[in-house]
Amino acid sequence: MKLYQEIQSCRICGNQGLDVILEMKDMALTGVFPKSREEKVSSGPMTLVKCRESSNNDYCGLVQLRETYNPNMMYGQNYGYRSGLNKSMVNHLGGKVKKILNQVTLNQDDIVVDIGSNDSTLLQAYPKGKATLVGFDPTGEKFREYYPDDILLFVDFFTSKKFKSKFGDQKAKIITSIAMFYDLEEPLEFVREIFDILSDDGVWIFEQSYLPSMLEANSFDTICHEHQEYYRLKEIYWMMEKVGFKIIDIEFNQVNGGSFSVAVAKPNSPAHETPDLSLLLKEEEKKGLSTKKPYDDFRTRIYEFKSNIRQLLDKLNQEKRLILGYGASTKGNVLLQFAGITSKDIPYMGEINTDKVGCFTPGTLIPIISETEARKMNPDYFFVLPWHFKEFILEKEKSIAGNGFSLLFPLPSIEII
Repeated sequence: MKLYQEIQSCRICGNQGLDVILEMKDMALTGVFPKSREEKVSSGPMTLVKCRESSNNDYCGLVQLRETYNPNMMYGQNYGYRSGLNKSMVNHLGGKVKKILNQVTLNQDDIVVDIGSNDSTLLQAYPKGKATLVGFDPTGEKFREYYPDDILLFVDFFTSKKFKSKFGDQKAKIITSIAMFYDLEEPLEFVREIFDILSDDGVWIFEQSYLPSMLEANSFDTICHEHQEYYRLKEIYWMMEKVGFKIIDIEFNQVNGGSFSVAVAKPNSPAHETPDLSLLLKEEEKKGLSTKKPYDDFRTRIYEFKSNIRQLLDKLNQEKRLILGYGASTKGNVLLQFAGITSKDIPYMGEINTDKVGCFTPGTLIPIISETEARKMNPDYFFVLPWHFKEFILEKEKSIAGNGFSLLFPLPSIEII
């Protein structure tokens, strides 16, 4: 089974003009946590390329990974992320459902679909008995124990064909896809399949990392084998126009280092296109993201970060300070591998997810222990890999009196608290 293939044209518009903007050399698959030092984790490069834009708008300008990784080798029993373990994410997903229900009235015969449903955290935020709840997720078997009986789980990737095999001509009233739209080999085809199963008065809400935020926050750890596209609003609008959706709402937030949430509806929906759309597209254009400069500057900054974090860790270790990891996150595995951080720098990684405890970080082979065990070791510093949950982490640590350690946040810039 081949690990990856290189694309020859843009995943959305088919343009063969692709310019390299960042090359990251071989990294172990960041979402796979080996159970022993000897267990082999597949590795491969990550090369960001940009579709060369055209003045007639035929070509979209998408920033994307040149490599398309085999999804069967990334998702499944070894996949590490679980939404329900992070209170901040639970609150975020619950808030999203609350907002949806303020805009959409559900009846008992309606269908609600969550694509990339993970451990069903989002679906569980809906009131019981209000509608038929459906989740699609290829890692679903691993998380099945967290699914209540009233949620129908498809342990598979979403297709409209699979939906119709169960529901026939019935349509979905609400569809959500959170932090997964950037994982798709054929995003435009996915949009068409959503259009196919969404009711005329329904709504599709999808949220993903926002490219301008990633650049501004130096969030290079957003770049991983799973994430095949890095979107601006421009490319989203390009696709929605092609398929026939209208954009009815756009929201920005700080989730995962900066994300944007888009709500769309069919042409006959009573919902109106958001008046914010043209203004936001103009603001985006002012950032110069159609030129090389923002990407060149980003590349310079992340290599400066690599040098600075190495110097800091070397200095602290020379001073015999104990540094432990805080959160064995998938994004953190990008940072660790990029900066060459191993168990010589950070001997252990503290983690609340019991599925990861006893495993190792891919590529860097740092042993993962429970967060409780890590605290008992009385470290001088906790190196926070899920830095994008900074506010939640500071609030959590404030409630633990006399912890006696400092928190090292690596990004957007190195900060010790």
